[in-house]
Amino acid sequence: MTPPTPRSSLVLMYHRMGNPFVRTIVRQQYTIPMIFRMQLAALVHRGYHGVTLADLAGDPVQLTDHFAVTFDDGFESVYRMAFPILTALQVPATIFVVVAGIGKTNEWDVRIGDAPNRMLSTAQIHELAAAGIEIGSHTMTHAQLPELSDAELRAELVDSKHALEDLVQRPVVSLAYPYGAWDRRVRDASADAGYLYGVTTNRGVVNLRSDNLSLPRINIRWNTFTPLLFRKIRRATNEPEMEFRIPPLETRYSRKGQA
Repeated sequence: MTPPTPRSSLVLMYHRMGNPFVRTIVRQQYTIPMIFRMQLAALVHRGYHGVTLADLAGDPVQLTDHFAVTFDDGFESVYRMAFPILTALQVPATIFVVVAGIGKTNEWDVRIGDAPNRMLSTAQIHELAAAGIEIGSHTMTHAQLPELSDAELRAELVDSKHALEDLVQRPVVSLAYPYGAWDRRVRDASADAGYLYGVTTNRGVVNLRSDNLSLPRINIRWNTFTPLLFRKIRRATNEPEMEFRIPPLETRYSRKGQA
């Protein structure tokens, strides 16, 4: 299969790095470091240029042949395993951090039966930001935003933004909706909170028609070898962007809507 030629730009969705065969109920969230390196190298070889999400979405010039690597949640394995690869290949990335999880574990996953994983520490977040990694928000507690009251929703969005800005000493303008759950109210509240860019779990590519607060992504699973990566890109390119999608409870950790 001939890899697609860059036309639109891509936002890739990752979560954790490491062995997908550990005890977990979300095996698809893991990425093996060697495969991660191969994916990035293949994209660069094909003519794509790696940028942060804010740089990609904020500049129309970069909407034709660029890709943004994004990591949801803020797992410590991203610092240990992905950061060295990103540095070696000179590819930036955006990490969406759950503020309440900083220096702790993924309690939102543990509550539904997953194994605890360490999250980024404040020192690691400082180092990542200093190296050019964009730090974005994944809210305060990884809540289901559409289920919250207006006051609770604003607190999740605003408090996390301010906490991360205090931590990295720069504006935090990007947001990933937990579980990929969003609707018009959540989107508008995000804009009111000061976010410029928001990513979903809807499949698609980014172009001049994209709404910057409901950007689609391509979900990268543990078995996304290079041929499958380019097949995913082709499918995303040919598929129209979806409207709002709030995954039902029983599918939040199934094959759809990982975030």
